[in-house]
Amino acid sequence: MPDIKSAAFWSFLISGAFLGGTGAHTARAADNDQDLMSRGAYLATAADCVACHTRPSGQPFAGGLKVSTPQGDVVSTNITPDREHGIGDYTEADFEKALRRGIRKDGTYLYPVMPYVSYAGLTDQDVRALYIWFMHGVHPVAEKPLETQLRFPANIRMAMGVWNLLAGREKQETGDSFQYDKLRRGRYLATALEHCGTCHTPRNFMLIEKQDQYLGGGALAGWYAPNITSSKSGGIGDWSEEDLVSYFKTGRAKGRSQAAGPMGEVVEHSTSHLTDEDLDALAAFIKQVPARHNEGVHQARDSFGKPVDTPDLRTGELTRIDDLSERSGAEIYDGNCAACHGQNGAGTADNYVPSLYANSVVGSERPDNLIMTIIYGVDRTTPSGHASMPGFGRNSDVQCLSNEEIARLVNYVTATFGNHDHHVTAEQVAATRTDHLEKMVSHVSVKTTAGSDQR
Repeated sequence: MPDIKSAAFWSFLISGAFLGGTGAHTARAADNDQDLMSRGAYLATAADCVACHTRPSGQPFAGGLKVSTPQGDVVSTNITPDREHGIGDYTEADFEKALRRGIRKDGTYLYPVMPYVSYAGLTDQDVRALYIWFMHGVHPVAEKPLETQLRFPANIRMAMGVWNLLAGREKQETGDSFQYDKLRRGRYLATALEHCGTCHTPRNFMLIEKQDQYLGGGALAGWYAPNITSSKSGGIGDWSEEDLVSYFKTGRAKGRSQAAGPMGEVVEHSTSHLTDEDLDALAAFIKQVPARHNEGVHQARDSFGKPVDTPDLRTGELTRIDDLSERSGAEIYDGNCAACHGQNGAGTADNYVPSLYANSVVGSERPDNLIMTIIYGVDRTTPSGHASMPGFGRNSDVQCLSNEEIARLVNYVTATFGNHDHHVTAEQVAATRTDHLEKMVSHVSVKTTAGSDQR
């Protein structure tokens, strides 16, 4: 959960402000306010607010992160309680309208990269707890992010009113969400707070989620949020609830997948900080989502491949290579990957470095996530530890591979450890090397809260 050490101070100030209350009444007020603060902090973590509202190396919730869309970059806003640059002058009604209806205090529409379509399902009690925490548990930051500048017609915010009518939204829940039964709690987490469908559900030409294909997989700025329905071929129907809980808590499901990119941030900033009960509920709900089968896919993506059993034919003699651009995929793997993943692709015994066979990314029908992981690497920290892999597609302490070399490497890895050679080209790799993608997948260095099947 987020660090809310200041909550006790705020509780004292707020409870003491109620007509100078004393004795048992004051104690009860303080306890109630502390409960709201703690609840709000936990809900903000579950909703992963920090991931989008914090730019790399920026102040928590001060905005400024550029989120890539087909119409340009949407810049996240400052949601700290600063009165001039943030939401410090928002009433609870203003806050609710922005959170659940996508309408700012000044009446203009928000863009749906803010998942108000999902947050519409939040209960009144949870909206109030979030409001109390953002107003009294978040440090105000006097920073004004850049304005969002989108291409026509997306730059006309009034058009979002029509989009909202067509898109629909989650039905608002009632009652105490912390007292729901297991499946209802899991549904609430998945649809309202964690808003899983925002990334994992495909969209139509108007970028509206296709609800008849809920969690069936969707493209995400170079990455691909995979099918996570109960399909045993296209989805994760062969995963157990324990596999899912492990993935949510650590970013690692042994022998299946590791989290990187946007999902790595979700695990780091959000799911790894949920209670065991909530993780169990979330896993139980996702496991029973109706199967969506991917055309042409007949085998689970984490069931392909086996360790390579090739004798080492190297003589120990040094050989001069003048033209490194002509290296084969096997040679590129040997020089850059084998030291960690092993010549046979088995990874490490403790699964810190994952196996490349029985790996849902390598066995996927789509090469997107493997390309992106090679380019950008992995950097994920959870309470269970740190997972790291260098990116080979940008200047760093490791060798920077060319587009052609990455394409050869991807084709070698998928043909050797996955289900086939994807015939990835240098042009496909080049399409992912853009400034806006660099900004989008940069690690968000925020530790006040915790944030795809992608390594």
